[in-house]
Amino acid sequence: MKINIERGILLLAILFLIYACAGVSPQQIGKSWERPEACREFLDRLDTRVMEAGVRDAASYPVPGFPYLRANRFLSALKGLARDEVGKKQRVRWMQTLDLEGRKKEIYNLPEAGVQGLGEGEKPDREKLYSRVESCSAQLLEHDEKRQDFYSTLDPLVKIPDEYSTFRQVVGLYPIASIPVAVASENSQKKFQNQYDIKPGNLRIDGSLQSFVPKEGIYPDGKELALLMEESRRNPLQVPLPDPQQENRLVRAFARIFIQDVAAPYDRPGEVVWKGKGVEIDAKKPAVYYYLSYAFLKGEPILQINYAVWYSARAGENAPWFERGHLDGLTLRVSLDSQGNPFMVEAINNCGCYHLFAPEKAKVGRVISWPYEPAPFVPQWLPVSTPEERLGIRLNSGWHQVQRLLAVKEPPNPIPYELVPYDILESLPRENGQRESIFDARGIAKGSERQERFILFSMGIPKVGSMRQRGHHAIEFLSRVHFDEPGLFDHYFDFK
Repeated sequence: MKINIERGILLLAILFLIYACAGVSPQQIGKSWERPEACREFLDRLDTRVMEAGVRDAASYPVPGFPYLRANRFLSALKGLARDEVGKKQRVRWMQTLDLEGRKKEIYNLPEAGVQGLGEGEKPDREKLYSRVESCSAQLLEHDEKRQDFYSTLDPLVKIPDEYSTFRQVVGLYPIASIPVAVASENSQKKFQNQYDIKPGNLRIDGSLQSFVPKEGIYPDGKELALLMEESRRNPLQVPLPDPQQENRLVRAFARIFIQDVAAPYDRPGEVVWKGKGVEIDAKKPAVYYYLSYAFLKGEPILQINYAVWYSARAGENAPWFERGHLDGLTLRVSLDSQGNPFMVEAINNCGCYHLFAPEKAKVGRVISWPYEPAPFVPQWLPVSTPEERLGIRLNSGWHQVQRLLAVKEPPNPIPYELVPYDILESLPRENGQRESIFDARGIAKGSERQERFILFSMGIPKVGSMRQRGHHAIEFLSRVHFDEPGLFDHYFDFK
């Protein structure tokens, strides 16, 4: 969507008037709803300590006025399906779970000084602090749900801020600055498309191809996957919510092969670790970090599995100079239909850059292009594979860009990798036992700044080029689009 400054200012004015005329503000909720005072005061003190220490977990967003709820873009969009009482309750419980997950990480990421005084004794036990959070969360929700205006007050407040700064765009004269960016983006996309026209065997190799394969992959048949997906949807909202055992099977079933051109140490994906004060990559321990997300396909909720790999740096001659720097990474997202079949694979660099779609050709009627919006980049269709084959992702050296998606039966030079839950990155143990997220409170990976942020300031993305946490990937310079927007597929594709 092309940014129109006058329209943006008008929108801000309308939003201001809406909030000014709203019957209940978040501040009024806290004062007038007569919540249990001890719990309200405890969560307020905890929030203050978290903000002072700069350890707020940015994977989800607090709901203003409801200190026991957090949301994401899918849960915000899901309110359209939560029409009856049972569905509304499930959605609220999901938001409560997100808050508990976030607070648990924050409690363990707090420095010792931040923990003191929050509970009994000078040095309260973190597990007991979290138990109190759970108890207060339950008490506050139970209290609030008794109100007749609970849902009508809550729903308008479940809004997720975007990753674009209108202020930066105005100060940076976006309408003018976007012109050369648009030209450069179009040329870059053509260059990438030309790479996809080259036969895989003729692609440039700077070092040697090494295949990073899942250590314990599984190969479930279509019937098993369909049954698993059916069981996971047995909930009021009919969202595929696999239990831990089902999640483990799905994650291992769709773990992909990363075929990396290794020309230097920075081409080896590995385990993310703390070393001194900084984040480093232990290439001796190959790892891929996974998490689940959700979207819509033809208006129905679907499950997505995300696989993130991390490198020590973006470097070498392939990468533009202003993109080079400490830490690099790639996230591959596999989206499953109601039968558990992959119908779309996407990839982004962990900065949110270079987003590409690879849909199943048989399911797409047409690719949709909108006026004043960049067209979706679809350089190839999803490869057709046999049961003995896995999807392979060919990556170049240094820049770590996807060169091709391939059906692979016998990968070259296979090296096993561990599958690790992504949330470990959001509360990663140090050598002394203290935990700390590799991301700051704004969702930016620490120590991953790029010169790009000075060149592309006007595009409105703070610290553009830095590696980012899930939920914070802005994927377009010339419109306001996020990787986790649940309506992305229906916006860009007409599915059969």
